[in-house]
Amino acid sequence: MAAPGSSVLCLFDVDGTLTAPRQKITAEMADFLQKLRKKVRVGVVGGSDFDKVQEQLGDDEHSKSPG
Repeated sequence: MAAPGSSVLCLFDVDGTLTAPRQKITAEMADFLQKLRKKVRVGVVGGSDFDKVQEQLGDDEHSKSPG
């Protein structure tokens, strides 16, 4: 969860930024996102539907998001 009172929101594109196009997220990138989430709010954007994004980022990454 983001640091209390954090008003910063970092948005990342999925394909070509968080992952190689149409590939799953690397362990290194997933670790980076988890560390970042402790400081700011993190969100993802992309042109794919939710199921494809979830497939690329993994069920675990989605389940860590608040509410």
